[in-house]
Amino acid sequence: MKNVTKKRASLNRINYAGSLEPVVERLGKFFKIGQVQDYLVIDIGYGDCNVIVKTNKGKFLAKIFQKERTQQNIVRYVKIMQKVLEAGVKHPFLVKNQLGKIIFYDRHFSGLKLVLMDYIEGKTLYELNRKPNSNELKKIVEQTAKINSISYRPSYIFDSWAIPNIGRIFNNTKKFIDRSDLPLIERVIKRFNIIPINLLPKCFVHGDLTKTNVLKSDNGDIYILDFSIANWYPRIQELAVIITNLLYDEHESSNLKEKSELIIKEYGKFKRLTTEEHKWLYDYSLAALAMEILGALQEKYINNNDTEETDYLLKLGRVSLRREFN
Repeated sequence: MKNVTKKRASLNRINYAGSLEPVVERLGKFFKIGQVQDYLVIDIGYGDCNVIVKTNKGKFLAKIFQKERTQQNIVRYVKIMQKVLEAGVKHPFLVKNQLGKIIFYDRHFSGLKLVLMDYIEGKTLYELNRKPNSNELKKIVEQTAKINSISYRPSYIFDSWAIPNIGRIFNNTKKFIDRSDLPLIERVIKRFNIIPINLLPKCFVHGDLTKTNVLKSDNGDIYILDFSIANWYPRIQELAVIITNLLYDEHESSNLKEKSELIIKEYGKFKRLTTEEHKWLYDYSLAALAMEILGALQEKYINNNDTEETDYLLKLGRVSLRREFN
């Protein structure tokens, strides 16, 4: 088998040293997916370790859970993926073994826990290095409306990047913030703190609809990936992330208000927003921009995750926020 692991960041997240080859071979036997020929560790993201597994029967994606995930949290994640698929959301199908089990626990060897799903040939918008075109955006918003309509309230899971945690992450990263960014972020936090969160409709949200989690398949379909931090939050939190991350283009001229109006129009074709949501979406989106900066600083200086993706998010937040206030 060819070992094509090139970087350690993803493996560090799962607290694993050495070759993944024996793990991949055992998962192949557990799921009966044929003779494993090759594997590739995907070194993008901040959570779990994703591995492309190639066998004589096809390609699959193994999601190896990061070391911080408890058994309860893993079961929660699997249930969410099942709910998402039941709702008709475009997401890779989960693979079961002959006994109907979804989670593989390599108990006696590596101690790793993982799930296996179909591998979708294609590229994320982050890999394509662009925002969605109008047709892709319509498909994404349609998928978003389906996600937000799922009548399931999972147990709460803490996500330091979630917009409501802006005050906490600001305090943790304040010493790393650029002097020119600091007054802008403080201004955003003041605006966010007056949003009447209790008046905003809550629902099931993906929570991280960014370019890294939206994949365009080779046949033109749009898939939504990585529901690991899905939670029950204000509905406009979902839209704010789309506005600030998915619609980001370094060379564009449109501002945040124009993007907000675009998403309100597209989302309104599937679900109507309330007056309060219309009123506060812009301020919520400003907070989402600030969180791109703060989250990237957290990864870079606190979690020692100094990657191209981290630098990209830091630039995204800075460019967009300065464009709004300058």
